[in-house]
Amino acid sequence: MRHTLTAAVLVFATVLAACAPTTSSGPSPTTSQPNQPKKGGTLVLARAGEATNLDPHKVPAFTSARVFELVYSYLMRLDENLGVQPDLAASMPRTSPDGKRVTVELRTGVKFQNGDPLTSADVKYTFDRILDPKTAAVARSFFSDVDTITAPDPATVVFNLKNPNAALIAYMAHPNTGIVSKKIGEANADLTKKETAIGSGPFKLAEWVPDNFMRFEANKDYYVSGQPYLDGIRINVVPDESGLEPSLSYNLLFVNTKRKPFDNLKVRQAIAYAIDRKAIIDAVAFGEGEVTGPIAPALANYALPTSQYPLYTRDVAKAKQLLGEANVGPVSFTILTSTTEPAYGKDIAQLVQAQLAEAGITLKIETTELTQYVDRWLKADFDMATGLNGGGPDPDFYVYRYFTDDGNLNFVTSYKNPVSSDAIKTARATTDPAKRKDLYTTAQKELVNGVPFIWLFVGRDYNATLPTTKGFTHLPNGSIIYLRQTWLDK
Repeated sequence: MRHTLTAAVLVFATVLAACAPTTSSGPSPTTSQPNQPKKGGTLVLARAGEATNLDPHKVPAFTSARVFELVYSYLMRLDENLGVQPDLAASMPRTSPDGKRVTVELRTGVKFQNGDPLTSADVKYTFDRILDPKTAAVARSFFSDVDTITAPDPATVVFNLKNPNAALIAYMAHPNTGIVSKKIGEANADLTKKETAIGSGPFKLAEWVPDNFMRFEANKDYYVSGQPYLDGIRINVVPDESGLEPSLSYNLLFVNTKRKPFDNLKVRQAIAYAIDRKAIIDAVAFGEGEVTGPIAPALANYALPTSQYPLYTRDVAKAKQLLGEANVGPVSFTILTSTTEPAYGKDIAQLVQAQLAEAGITLKIETTELTQYVDRWLKADFDMATGLNGGGPDPDFYVYRYFTDDGNLNFVTSYKNPVSSDAIKTARATTDPAKRKDLYTTAQKELVNGVPFIWLFVGRDYNATLPTTKGFTHLPNGSIIYLRQTWLDK
């Protein structure tokens, strides 16, 4: 029997079970056509952790992001090959010849789940909110090249850029860019509650019992004709999930370079030399993983082979040598980890603890609930922390927010490196693939040598379905947007 437990994606949902379609949905036009979608039924999903809150722009946790994908809609979506496709947009956005103006035409007739029409004013409000530093939006750096946003008519949105951004349109599919109602946003300073979780997505949040379950009902006014096929979805909080698919997300250790002794590069490099990534993969992921650098191996055109990183070859003697050269005395610090995300974060911490002990480094482990972990993480209140970072179809997803001097998540590690920062910024504004590859090569080498993160491994996504569950499309970034087209053959 193949082992199916892995640390990489104990982050959200797996299709586990399904209730039979109800008869109240009306006759299905496909009942006499095998393998055609049928209406009705409730799908039961499982996740390993609780959604921390429901503000679609502020929460970095995977558990919340998966909920956003059910409730909210996005200008763009990713297909199964990670190609960018229009969603709320009626067609692919138009980019001006100089790359500094992106025009998006919207679908007409789209409604929020409270019946209000969705217009360009809501889209402008959403992205203005994301760009406002006061919001502290997770996705702000994705759109930092945006200068102004205009809505010349109800179905048109124009993004005016300071610089070209090769990844901008792909970012419009990010789970932290869900379109919110301007009316609801202006009336509620806090969008974290169930009552304000009103989007235009395929499902409405009907019930939330924290640490237990979430129940969603189909949005009968959803803009994709005939979808969703399901009557509803129930998400249960459970300890384990099963099934494997390749992932774009990676497991890592965040290193707070502002705190001693991590302000010393040789200490950070010593820790990197003392860690055995392959042993971690074998222990927590049953060998179902691949060592990763700053850009996940799935982006083969950009990711450097990890064999090119000297710090990835475990060398305890070298670690001890660097600690001696650092001359900082005995090294002792605490690693912060969560009980649920990543689900095996504590196991990773324990393995790292044992590995670092061989180099004479003392590591203490502090485990908190996910909500507390996220709060601490957002304040950079840790020495080191376990983590699981999401990925996307463009390398900019992995590096811009954390490792440019104005990235909105740079505060997490406080790492400054003008060489890597400039390379990442230039790559974002470059459309030539060969030039971008060279720039990302420079950035990856600088980052691995600088050790603001200790990148560990890419694992596998959970995607276990019963034979009666049809139509679900797995995306390697963990997205569940295609539950809107999932149906039950019962």
